[in-house]
Amino acid sequence: MHMSNDHLLTLSIHVYRYNLLELVDHFHERGLYRSIFLSIMEGEESLKRFSPAITIQDPSIKQSIPLLPPIYLFHGTADYSIPSAASERFAEALKKAGANAELILYDGKTHTDLFLQDPLRGGKDDLFDHIVDVIHSKDKDAVTKGKVPPPRRRFVPEILLKLARKISPF
Repeated sequence: MHMSNDHLLTLSIHVYRYNLLELVDHFHERGLYRSIFLSIMEGEESLKRFSPAITIQDPSIKQSIPLLPPIYLFHGTADYSIPSAASERFAEALKKAGANAELILYDGKTHTDLFLQDPLRGGKDDLFDHIVDVIHSKDKDAVTKGKVPPPRRRFVPEILLKLARKISPF
């Protein structure tokens, strides 16, 4: 399938660096202590440089923001590594800056469910199906033919996936 420029999209899956300044306290409470985090990030000033939500507010790039392809943010509401509110705030910041952004929240999904446990589970995979729908949305042949992703097989017994969810630090 050929994708022209108007078919391009940006997928942001579990990107957590929206605004690191807002997440320092969250990380600290989760055990990544402020002093260690700031040391890793080379100080608080660098957090601004690595935070897209802050970068898009830079007046020198304002005219470039509307030129970005559509941006899709996918986030689980049960993500305790990075709160889904971070994606909500980033989506709003993108829209306010003039970007075409859409946030898709997955109720009850954790940080790793969408890209690890769900694909291993097999069967219906909401994130995968959503991505395929977005990619094919402007492909007249795919829409007309009703292309559906093939069924996915299970790779791991459910008990192991539930155990992994209980012990995962994410």
